[in-house]
Amino acid sequence: MDDAIAPFVKDPSQLAELCRDVIDQLDASSEDASIAHQEAQLKVIAKAVDQLAKAGVPVPDSLRGEKIRLAAALAVHADAKQALAQLADEFQDILNDLRERLGQTTATPAPKPRGKRTKLPKTAQVVLREHVLQALKHLGGRARVPDVIQQIQEQLAGKLLPGDLVWREATNEAAWANNAKWERFQMVQDGLLRRDSLRGVWELGESES
Repeated sequence: MDDAIAPFVKDPSQLAELCRDVIDQLDASSEDASIAHQEAQLKVIAKAVDQLAKAGVPVPDSLRGEKIRLAAALAVHADAKQALAQLADEFQDILNDLRERLGQTTATPAPKPRGKRTKLPKTAQVVLREHVLQALKHLGGRARVPDVIQQIQEQLAGKLLPGDLVWREATNEAAWANNAKWERFQMVQDGLLRRDSLRGVWELGESES
């Protein structure tokens, strides 16, 4: 038995507590109270930065720093929300699996067919990363998320694997689209995509522009 999971096998309640702690941490990062205010601030500051840049006037470091800070704060909020939605979907799979193992059946069939994600082949994250980059380059280096996802879908036409087509109920989208959004988060950490883009927009980093 793997030493890492041995304590949870011995006392499954520890796993439940760990899950609750993770959810609490994510939920603390997804508070909605100041989001609208921060978004409004970011739009004003981003517009000011763009106007200064177009006029050839040096952008004060304090203004640029505040833009980055606000964009990062909003990105944390969006990522936390997506993580909670992903967990809800994963936990639903676990619950269904537990019911099957216990010989229980749900009263209402699932609205969309779902498969065992761990057993179905799916497009690797590294491949999705390349498609994100290709899509953004095709769209001029910067685009709204729905446009990027649509472009990736066109690139993957005829190439999607069974695991890619599993429907994620929590996020109301196919697995490949949800996985592409998770890969975007890692690409931001790696500097391939800009961290300070407006909410709902993906943008190539300087190294990829």
